[in-house]
Amino acid sequence: MEFTRFNRTTRFLDPRADWKETTINSEIRLDPLTGFSGRIAHFGSIARPVVDLDALSRASLERGCPFCPEVIEQVTPQFPRNIAPNGRFRRGEALVFPNLSPYDAHSAVAVVTHAHLVPTSAFTIDHWVDALAASIAYFSAVHRAEHHIGYGLIAGNYMPMAGASLLHPHLQIYATERPGNWLQAQIEASTRYYDAHHHLFWEDLLSEERRLQERYLGATGSVEWLVPFVPLSFIGDIEALFPDRFSILDLTEDDLRAFATGLQHVLQFMADQHLYSFNVGFYPGQSVADRLWVHARISFRGMINPTLHSPDVSAIRQLYDEPFTTLYPEALARDLKPYFAKI
Repeated sequence: MEFTRFNRTTRFLDPRADWKETTINSEIRLDPLTGFSGRIAHFGSIARPVVDLDALSRASLERGCPFCPEVIEQVTPQFPRNIAPNGRFRRGEALVFPNLSPYDAHSAVAVVTHAHLVPTSAFTIDHWVDALAASIAYFSAVHRAEHHIGYGLIAGNYMPMAGASLLHPHLQIYATERPGNWLQAQIEASTRYYDAHHHLFWEDLLSEERRLQERYLGATGSVEWLVPFVPLSFIGDIEALFPDRFSILDLTEDDLRAFATGLQHVLQFMADQHLYSFNVGFYPGQSVADRLWVHARISFRGMINPTLHSPDVSAIRQLYDEPFTTLYPEALARDLKPYFAKI
C-alpha cells in the first residue's frame, strides 16, 4: 500500500511583502488504488459565507416543487406493476418513483423528506435509512423482474452548489451496465490488486489507515469512516466503507443505519463549518467477482468566489480531469475525528 506524494515549492517576489521572496508549497498525490493524481493547493483561500437558506427556499418555491407532499402523488410517475404493484416504493417519509428524465432503462428518484428545506443539521438518521432502504427495495424489484441489475447506483446533489436542480432533498438512483468511468477504474484496479496480492485492496486500505491514524475517523457499527488520501472535492471528501459488502443488494438494514449514523456526524460538522452543500454517491460492484467493497463518498461543495458565484469546478477539474483540494486530508480528519468520538 503506497501513499505517494510529490511536494512542490513555488518562489516569487511578493508585492504583499515589499517584494521579498516568498515560497508557497503545494502537493501532488496519487490515489493508492487507481494511481490517478490530485493536487493540494490554494490553502485557506476559500470563503464560507453564511447562506440565507430561507430566502433560497422561498425562491425555489416560486415555480412550485413537484416533490412537496401536496402535489407529489399527482405529478410524479408510477412504475409498471411488475416493478411496483402499488406504483411507487414508500418507507417513512421517503418515496421512490420513476425519473421523468431517466439516466438508464431503470432510473428513479428517491425523495428523502416531506420538508422542502432541510438544513444539514436537521436531517435525522431515519430520513436516510428510509430513503436508502426504499431505493434498495426498488433495485430488488428490478432484479426480480430482470434477474440482473448490473450496478445499483445511488447519488445525491444537496443544494444548488452541488448541482441540485431542485432544493427538496432527493437522490438519483439507477441500475446500469455501465458504472461510470471512476467506478469502472476502481473495479479494474481492485481486480488487478487482487490478482497481484491475492487479497482485497479494501482490506489492506482499512488496515493501513487504522495503523497510520492520519485519516481514519472511526467506525459506526459495521461501517468504517476515513478521509481519502486524494479527495475529489476542492474542500474535502469523506469515505464510508462497507466491509464484505460487494453489491448494493448486500447492504442490510443494520448497514444502512450504521451509515446514516456516521453521516449525521459529518452533517453536523458541515453545519458547524458553514458548509451547506454536498454530493453523496455509492460505489458498488456487481458481485464479489469485482473485488470491490461497497463504499460511499460525501463530497463537500461550495463556491471558489462567493461574491461572483464562481463554481468549484474549474478548467483543471473539468478539462484535465484532475481534482484539487484546498485542505490537507489529514487536517480535515483531525477536525472531523472528535465528531466520531462522540459515538
